[in-house]
Amino acid sequence: MRNRISRAFLAVAVAGSTITALGFAMAGPAGAASLGPAAGAVHRVFTPSGGPPVYTPSCSKTVSFIGIDSTSPIYTGGCAGYVGSGRNFRYNQALITLPDAGVVALDDGTAPTLDIGLTNTDVAAVAGLTTCGGYLSMFGTNPCGVSNTTGWVAFGVFLWNNGSNVEVENFPFTQEATPDTGVFFSIYYNQAGNSLRYVIRTTSTTHAFAFDAHGAVFNHASALVDYSACRSAGTAIRTQAQINCAQVPGPAPDGDVRITQFFQGAWTTANGQRGTFSGPWNLNPAIVTSQGDPPPGNQVQVEPAFLWNDGMGNGWGDAFGVWWRQNA
Repeated sequence: MRNRISRAFLAVAVAGSTITALGFAMAGPAGAASLGPAAGAVHRVFTPSGGPPVYTPSCSKTVSFIGIDSTSPIYTGGCAGYVGSGRNFRYNQALITLPDAGVVALDDGTAPTLDIGLTNTDVAAVAGLTTCGGYLSMFGTNPCGVSNTTGWVAFGVFLWNNGSNVEVENFPFTQEATPDTGVFFSIYYNQAGNSLRYVIRTTSTTHAFAFDAHGAVFNHASALVDYSACRSAGTAIRTQAQINCAQVPGPAPDGDVRITQFFQGAWTTANGQRGTFSGPWNLNPAIVTSQGDPPPGNQVQVEPAFLWNDGMGNGWGDAFGVWWRQNA
């Protein structure tokens, strides 16, 4: 499960390793994708589809959940985005944009991860973006250099045995890490070869690597802005006081702000059925509220916007933004 395993991220000091291109480029089942919206694309907007919203608490709260599948990546809260269930999955891809510096805290490890994932109760294959400080908090090493906690890192990780075992690759950004830069991620579970293949692609570089899947079965696919890791800060390398999770996410300080956008979304089930974020599966939007209950009794803090078509070829429902709300 994605977020239960996030807590294991924080408790385990793992030696970081820089991604090395392995000499192969994996063409995902949904096809190749560019690194930005097509010029002149017509943006068609669609209303959200699938199941009802699931409300999760701020990462600073301890709230018990009733009626949420314990294998869901949003089970422990602090997540906003979309989660698919009701099928087993083998493929997930998205292009994720980097936030502006003022949108997330870049200097103390409290920023969320922006990621895609294939998950189950005791396994998680996740790829996405975090800050250098966030990576240090999760894995115990800083690939950006000892004194640099303010940059961005792309990473791919596989955890099994409920997070007892961790394999991770990382790619720190330098000049490419400008706001609204798109970074493409894909995770493909090759069931025949029992391997997980990851691709991370920037405007100038493609990094591909693989992990042994250990016979995993993934019953959820997700695309999330995930604050949940900070909930375990008391057992992490950084203390609760250092991370100060009470402010994350909380209300936005200066009006509603878009944190990021997910483009080019494509998921594939284990038996080959394809879709975007929307498809032949149950789909729930995940919304972070102050106590984990619906409004008006709770304030919305972070939420995904509607699904839409980014004009880059995958079809309707392949894009959405995630917003940090002020609730003034």
